[in-house]
Amino acid sequence: MSPTPRTSIDANMSVEMGVAERSPGERLQVLKASASASMAYSIAQFPVKWQSIKCKLQQLCSNLNAREDDGSSDEHMILVQFLQAAMATVSHIQAIASQCSDETYNGGRLRLRSDLDNISSKLDVHLKDLMEMVCSRTSVHSQAVVATRPAIDASLSHKRFYINDLFLRVRIGDLAQRNQALITIGELLSEDIEYVRFVALDIDGIITLLISSLESGDTSIQEQAARIISLIAGHDSYRGVLVKAGVVAPLVQLLDSASTATVSSRERAAHALRELTSNSDNVWAVCAQGGLTVLLTVCANASSKGKLVCSAFAVLKNLSRVEEVKMFMVEEGAILELVKLSRQKEEERKVGSVELLHHMALADANVRQAAISMGVIQSLTQLINPGLPYSCKAREVAFSAISFFCFPSKTLTDDLVNSNFLRWLFSYLNNGDYAVLECTLNILVQLTRISEEYNKIVGRAGFMTVLASLLLSKFYQIREMAAQVLCNLLLLQSNRVVFVQDGDNLNQLLQSLHLGDGKTMAKNLTISCVMSLVETSDGRKRITSSEHFGNLKGLANSGDISAKKIMKKLSASKLQTIITRIRITRVPSRLPLHDNHLI
Repeated sequence: MSPTPRTSIDANMSVEMGVAERSPGERLQVLKASASASMAYSIAQFPVKWQSIKCKLQQLCSNLNAREDDGSSDEHMILVQFLQAAMATVSHIQAIASQCSDETYNGGRLRLRSDLDNISSKLDVHLKDLMEMVCSRTSVHSQAVVATRPAIDASLSHKRFYINDLFLRVRIGDLAQRNQALITIGELLSEDIEYVRFVALDIDGIITLLISSLESGDTSIQEQAARIISLIAGHDSYRGVLVKAGVVAPLVQLLDSASTATVSSRERAAHALRELTSNSDNVWAVCAQGGLTVLLTVCANASSKGKLVCSAFAVLKNLSRVEEVKMFMVEEGAILELVKLSRQKEEERKVGSVELLHHMALADANVRQAAISMGVIQSLTQLINPGLPYSCKAREVAFSAISFFCFPSKTLTDDLVNSNFLRWLFSYLNNGDYAVLECTLNILVQLTRISEEYNKIVGRAGFMTVLASLLLSKFYQIREMAAQVLCNLLLLQSNRVVFVQDGDNLNQLLQSLHLGDGKTMAKNLTISCVMSLVETSDGRKRITSSEHFGNLKGLANSGDISAKKIMKKLSASKLQTIITRIRITRVPSRLPLHDNHLI
C-alpha cells in the first residue's frame, strides 16, 4: 500500500532555515514576493476556497506594511518568528497552487479540500497574530505582567482570562515561553474540563494555532501540542471540532516523521488519532490523509516500541470497524502482514496483531479462515504457553482469540486437546492470576459444552478436584464459573464416578452452599451438581455422610425447591434401602408342607 502524498513537516523546516539569516526587511520582501506569485495561480476544483485564500494573502501583505521593527530585541524576535511561520505557510500555498496548475497534484479532491481548509485556517491565525502585534506593541517577556494561575474553584471569567493569556504567549512568545505555556495548558486541560471547553469552543483560532504548533520545527513544541490535542480528543463532544479544523493531517504527518519527531511526540499523535477514531465518522478523515499506510508501517517498523505500537494498533482496530476500510485492508494483504507480526517476539506487536485479526474476523468467515490458513494458531499457543514470559493481558487476548478461531472447528480443537493445551490450562487453574484464571475457566466452560468426548477428556485429566476447591474461592465470579464447568462435567456418569471417589470433592461442593453471599447463580449451579451426584448410589451415600450435609438440609428447610427435591430423593433412596434390607433379612412365616406333616 503506497502512502497518500503529504506535505512534509521537513519541507516547512527547510523553508524556515532558508530565510533564517536574513534581516526582517529582507524576509518581508521574500514573503510578499512568494505571496504575489501564489496569487497568480488559479485552482479550478475549488474556486471559492482559492479566492478566499487569495484575499487573505492580500490582506496579510497589506497589514505587514503597518508593522515595522522598532529595533528592540524583544520586538525584533517576535517579528522574526512571525515571518518564519508565515513564510512556511505561503511556501506551502505556492507549492500546492503550482502542482494544481501543472496537474501534478495527486492527492485527490478530498485531500485537496483538506489542504485548502488547513491553509485558510493558518492564514486566519497569521492575520490575528499580526493584528495583535500591530495593536498592542507589547512583549510577553519577563517584564510583562504574569497572570496568576486560578484555583480549581475560581470563576469561569478568571479561568478564561488566564488561558487566553497563555495562548497569547504561544502566539508571540519566544521558544522557551511558547513551550512553557503549552506545558501549562496541558496541565490545565488534564485537571479541569472547563479549560477543555474554552480551548475547543470559546476561544477563536486556538485549534488552528495548535495545528500550527504540531508543524513546528521544534520537537518540544510538537510534543506539547500533540498532548493538548490528545486531551481534547478524549472528550467525545469536541472530536468533530478538531477534525473539521483539520487536525488529522498534521497528526498523521507527525506520526510518519520517525526521523525528525521524538518518540513521545509520535506516541501522543497516535493516541490523539486513537481518540478521534473512536467515532466512526472520523475514520475517513484519517484514511484520506494516508493514515492507514502510516499506521501499518509504524506497527511493522522494528524501531517502534511500547505505547506507540499499542496506540497504532488501536487506531487500526478503530479504522477496521468501517466495512469498506476493512475490505481494503484485506485486499491489500494486511491479513498476511498481521499474521507475520503475530509471530514476532515483542509482546506489543504480537498482542496488537492478534487483537486486530480477531476483531476483523468476528463477522467475516473469510478473514477468519485466511488467518487460520496463514498460521495465526501458532502465535496464539505461544501466548498461552506458561513457559514463555508474556503478561496476563497477553494471555487474556490469546484465550479469547483461541475460543473464536479454534472451537468452531473439530480438527483445530482436537489439535489443541492433543497438545499441551490442557496441561497449560491445569497450570493456570492452580497458579494463574485472577484475570487469567477467569479466562481459563471460560475456556473450560466452552470446551465441556462442545461434545461428550471433550467432556470425558477433561474429566479424566484431573480438573474436577481443582474445580471443587475453586468453589470456595473468595471471588464470586470464579465460584460461579467453576460451578458451571463442574455442572457440565457431571452430566456424564463416568465423570460422576470419578468425582465422588475423592471425598474432599463432595465435601467442598456441599461446603460452598454455606457461603450465603446473596448470589444465586453459583448456588443454583452447585445444587445442580449435587442433583447429578444423587443419581449414583455412591454419590448418595457420600452426600448423607458428609460433615457439610447440614448445609443442604438448611437450604431445603429454607424453602429452596431444588434442595427439597434432592432431600426427597435422598429420603426415598434411604427408605428403599431400609425396605430392601428388611426383605433380605426377614424370617419366613411359613414352612413348606411335606407329606409326613399330614400323618
